[in-house]
Amino acid sequence: MAKIYIRFEIIGSGNLDYRNIVSARLVKDRYTPYSELRASVVLNNSINLNNIRRVALYIGSRRMHYGPADYIRTRVRGGKTVLELISRGITLMLGQNEPEPGVWSKVSLTDIMKSYSPSSEITYESGTDTVNYVNIKEKSTLWEAIGVYAVKAYGRRAYIRGDRQVNVSLSILSVNIGTQRLIEYGKQLDTRTMLSKIYMKNVDGEYGYSYSSGKTIPHGITREKYYGLDKQWLNNVDAGLKDRIEFAEREYLVEHITYEGYCGEDITDKIICKGYGVNGKRVSRMEITVNSKGMQTKLLCE
Repeated sequence: MAKIYIRFEIIGSGNLDYRNIVSARLVKDRYTPYSELRASVVLNNSINLNNIRRVALYIGSRRMHYGPADYIRTRVRGGKTVLELISRGITLMLGQNEPEPGVWSKVSLTDIMKSYSPSSEITYESGTDTVNYVNIKEKSTLWEAIGVYAVKAYGRRAYIRGDRQVNVSLSILSVNIGTQRLIEYGKQLDTRTMLSKIYMKNVDGEYGYSYSSGKTIPHGITREKYYGLDKQWLNNVDAGLKDRIEFAEREYLVEHITYEGYCGEDITDKIICKGYGVNGKRVSRMEITVNSKGMQTKLLCE
């Protein structure tokens, strides 16, 4: 099994690595603009908590997570000092900052990130399509603005790849996770967030736009919502309403699988696992856990 360790980037004085991990859980989701790491490590030296600039999780030479220390505390028990931490990825800042609202003309992902990225540490996919314009409403976050661009340019939302890269193109990689280390697998149905029909106001103040989903009908579910006029989608209302419906259905019916270790997959990679439901499907969520029993990876695939 690849060596796992947590690295603290210390302000002005290099890095500190900790390999004695009591437990760790890393979660990445296609529809969330950051990874989240929760971990406990045994300290073998003293550390000033306020000097920690960044927290990283490594599996072998691969950095899986990189972000600020959201919450850290130490506790001493039986002569042993344990540090507990929560860290959300640096790309969280995309959802915490607002770009200038208004109409942006002839923009690509590169244009958006060069103009508004809150940190040079956040990377992004280059060479993406240019759209004629996007209309960004007041109080939108940068992540929401990127989402409007991505839906207009590619018909899908952006996601975070690696530990800090904004992507809009789907991965071209396939990862073989094999079958010998499988712990469990199955299907998952989730109707909790689904919507049957949505309406949006038009420029006359009437709810003249609507979009329906047929997936709720077999389940006898009626959930209708009304939205005000959203100028972001005036030139293509169906695309905006369709995106809201599809986002509400994001985990309607997915395959899941859990196996020992980690094979290097990432969000939107295709999984190769012959004979199982995840085979040929794309990763939408990853949960990597580490404890005294070893390392496990759980995948949701759609």
